[in-house]
Amino acid sequence: MKQPVYLNYAATSNQKFDTTIDELCAYLKENNSTNTNRSINTLGDLGSLFDARQVLADFFHAPDPAHVIFTSNATMALNMVLHGLLKPGDHVLTTMVEHNAVTRPLQLLETERNVVVTHLVCAKDGSLDPEQIETAIRGETKVLVMTHASNVLGTILPVKECFEKAKKHGIITILDSAQTAGILPINMEELSIDILTFTGHKSLMGLSGIGGFVLGKNIEKKIDPWLTGGTGSASHLLTQPDFLPDKFEPGTLNMLGIISLKSAVTEIQRLGLEQILMHERMLTKRFLDGVKGMPIEILGCQDAERSVPVVSLVSPKIDSGELAQRLADAFQIITRSGLHCAPLAHETAGTIKTGAVRFSFGWQTTTAEIDYALSALESVLSQ
Repeated sequence: MKQPVYLNYAATSNQKFDTTIDELCAYLKENNSTNTNRSINTLGDLGSLFDARQVLADFFHAPDPAHVIFTSNATMALNMVLHGLLKPGDHVLTTMVEHNAVTRPLQLLETERNVVVTHLVCAKDGSLDPEQIETAIRGETKVLVMTHASNVLGTILPVKECFEKAKKHGIITILDSAQTAGILPINMEELSIDILTFTGHKSLMGLSGIGGFVLGKNIEKKIDPWLTGGTGSASHLLTQPDFLPDKFEPGTLNMLGIISLKSAVTEIQRLGLEQILMHERMLTKRFLDGVKGMPIEILGCQDAERSVPVVSLVSPKIDSGELAQRLADAFQIITRSGLHCAPLAHETAGTIKTGAVRFSFGWQTTTAEIDYALSALESVLSQ
């Protein structure tokens, strides 16, 4: 078995496409330091910034390429959107399986702006009943923000049903796609998404430090700029431009990150999401079948058809941190232990005091690596 074995794709993709590496190397070799000035200058053979927006707009079925806003990651995108939308007294709906990228900005807004937050209850396996939304809505409810799938439990949430209910009441819908973009098809119109946040370094297989958000029709007017600065446009104004994408893109953009994202998403489209999803579900099912009978508890729905390729587990025989460390030290298997920046999800699963060991798989994961990990896990647990 080639070492090490990387099973932490829910944190970041371990390998990038060869085509992406080639494009990045070519860009750097050309010493290309052109100030792209957002969308008007070209990037030579690598295509323009507009091309990158177009690729993402097509991928997420956005209304316009200018509605694709680049930031450093999904966390920055969520902060920009939530701070730009919410005013004192506003009410927000979210879920009990969110990543801290959602929960911490909301907690800050509760403290600083008296925003009121309601967490929709999820079952222990991470599933969510959309009917809760009807009873949780208030007159001042402004936003429903939720993850597409839990980074701890893996469970895919019923986004379409939840967002359709919210939209009937004029509530703005925000989807955190960090765990699903590049695995599941995401059509903003079909899923009733007003704002989609994404990160590039997970299943979209771009570099770290690139992400963003995508705006639906006419939603940009409801969001105030949270970050302001130079845009290379309307420079005579002391206020941020009010047109897209400049309204939300102050400062110099991460062109290497954008190039990596454009290249990787193009390759994902060439491969086809269906092929990627089938492969990763096969791996997840193989792992779930393989751990049956071991002295462990699996968190989440334990159904590869209803989850992303994430399997978190705990064992009464060994501390989660120690289990992950032994797998790394003795077998060079890289997992992730702890609370995974999602304490509410661990509260939901009943593991807030113990944490868990998370195995997560990607397009480059092989069946041989799954089998090796199962053998290693059984060896550690038998000691």
